Amino acid sequence: HGDLTCVPERIRGVECEHFSFDSGYAPPPEEPGAERWQGYARNRRAHAWVVRGEPERPWLVCIHGYRLGIPAIDLPAFRVEELTGRLGLNLLLPVLPLHGPRRQGRRSGDGFLSANVIDTLHAEAHAMWDLRRMLGWVRAQGAPAVGAYGLSLGGYTVSLLAALDPDLACVVAGIPVADVTRLYGRHTPELHRLEATLSGLEEQHMEEILRVVSPLALPCRVPKAGRSIFAAVADRLATPDHARDLWRHWDEPTIVWYQGGHLTFGSRPEVRNHLEATFRGLSQVGGA
Repeated sequence: HGDLTCVPERIRGVECEHFSFDSGYAPPPEEPGAERWQGYARNRRAHAWVVRGEPERPWLVCIHGYRLGIPAIDLPAFRVEELTGRLGLNLLLPVLPLHGPRRQGRRSGDGFLSANVIDTLHAEAHAMWDLRRMLGWVRAQGAPAVGAYGLSLGGYTVSLLAALDPDLACVVAGIPVADVTRLYGRHTPELHRLEATLSGLEEQHMEEILRVVSPLALPCRVPKAGRSIFAAVADRLATPDHARDLWRHWDEPTIVWYQGGHLTFGSRPEVRNHLEATFRGLSQVGGA
């Protein structure tokens, strides 16, 4: 990345680096919504936070959830001090399109999930473009292995990435969304759904449009032993059927269910033990 900038920062006691570069992503001009998407000026620059020790150690890409992309929240959510300190992993925390420093609305994430389904399509396609460029940079550092770990919307995004990148050592989808159309149908206020219907957008149209960026429509390229999921039995946001359907699509790999809701996984020992075992395995790749 010739235009890459790197600024050292200290966030919540963690020494890290704020990377940014011009993304270079542009939808084909003939696609619906392409001109509007290119008009989101702040979104055209990609951002990530990096926490690293020895560059030749294994790396883990940690992808945040909806409304986040804010390092003061994301770093503790992923327990970066444990991952870098005890396990010796290098970490890359990308910012999804329309989030954090890339936001276009008042709040981080505005426009990513909305009735404007074409923007959701471009957002996920843009995320894949940026993530694959970042993976190229990580591998150029000499990484012997790279894993991916996502939470909520990040779980959806890593699942899609695992269908496109053949060289990920592992993928963990935490409290994952697996179907954006289903999420929309369950959580969109009735008035907004009515507005969408009156404008001609039905849920079956939304499903057809988003199929090209659906992790349930593409085979996972990570070996089955490297796939895993954790989810909450009482999740009212990414309801348990999302994790169930992803698990079935992934040929029923390891799945950890915990008693709790969408954001209580951090206190559950069964989740922490699973993540410890998974990422300890990643840290040992390459004879480390």
